[in-house]
Amino acid sequence: MDRVKSQAAVVSQLLFDPKTADAYKNVLALTGKIIKEVALLAWLLICSVFVFGAWFSDTAINSGRNARKWWQKQQTVDPQDGAQTAAATGKALLDVSQNGAYFLLDKAREQLGLDKVDRPATTEAPKTQPIAKTVTQTTETMTADKVTAVAKEAKTVVTKTTSDFKASVDSSVAEKS
Repeated sequence: MDRVKSQAAVVSQLLFDPKTADAYKNVLALTGKIIKEVALLAWLLICSVFVFGAWFSDTAINSGRNARKWWQKQQTVDPQDGAQTAAATGKALLDVSQNGAYFLLDKAREQLGLDKVDRPATTEAPKTQPIAKTVTQTTETMTADKVTAVAKEAKTVVTKTTSDFKASVDSSVAEKS
């Protein structure tokens, strides 16, 4: 029993020592502060996810709207059939990729100290226009030609009339002298 009493005395002395109370007080305060800061970090992460989600949603919706507007504008501005549009897009992509490849080759040759190689000349295929556009342009050209002819005719008549008038004035002045 002496042993139990002595051990109990040692434990009670450790538990009720002012240093022990200060140590536990510091541990509990530090643990509380850590829990508070972790909770704040978790809350900020949750808020960041919401903000990112709202931004992504707005960006996706605006991109979709802009794409729809662009598509509708393409459909109304130049009503070509799908094959012509696809061909034009393919040609544009081919031209861009060829130009990029030639640029890279030129730079690589320049880095190696080699001369540039002449690029093959690109031949432009004649642009095909829809029949409605061609008819409209032909009609506009014919109308413009007619207007020009009428204007020339009117100018000729005015010039001729003015010349006749000047001739009659000159002859009447000559008669009076």
